[in-house]
Amino acid sequence: MIDSKKIVEKLLQQFRFNKVKPFLIGDVLDFGGNEGELKPLVKGNYVLVNYDHSPMFNKTFDTIVLLAVIEHMEVSDVFDSLHTFKNALRKDGHIFLTTPTPSSKFILETLAFFRILDKQNIEEHKHYWNEPELFDLAEKAGYEVVKYKKFQFGLNQYILLKHKKA
Repeated sequence: MIDSKKIVEKLLQQFRFNKVKPFLIGDVLDFGGNEGELKPLVKGNYVLVNYDHSPMFNKTFDTIVLLAVIEHMEVSDVFDSLHTFKNALRKDGHIFLTTPTPSSKFILETLAFFRILDKQNIEEHKHYWNEPELFDLAEKAGYEVVKYKKFQFGLNQYILLKHKKA
């Protein structure tokens, strides 16, 4: 969970919000969305899921968002979650996710060491995904990559996914 009392954490969160904002279409599932800070940007129905996934069951969404979430999950759990989203994502819907790049690891850990970033949050990072791994994840989970882009000087990245055409 993001410690919103830390200015740098809040700034990084706002960077991610600026990237996802154009893709927030219709009803949105905010998976791992902390305290729901994204909600004011959503025009449709908004569902927040952190540790209790039950609010998303038996619902479908136009957009599923995972902002700075998958690096906190085991690789197998990321795959399982994307597989679960297959039924929750509407036919023309999109999944938008951000995750730090491997080149950010040293910088994030250094900032956490000096308490500029939340140390516990950074220590919870289980995997730093690279571009080929994200494309492979999308392929294996049955999604098509619509867009991939690095931002924040290559230290962060996003990928936009949609259902793979049959």
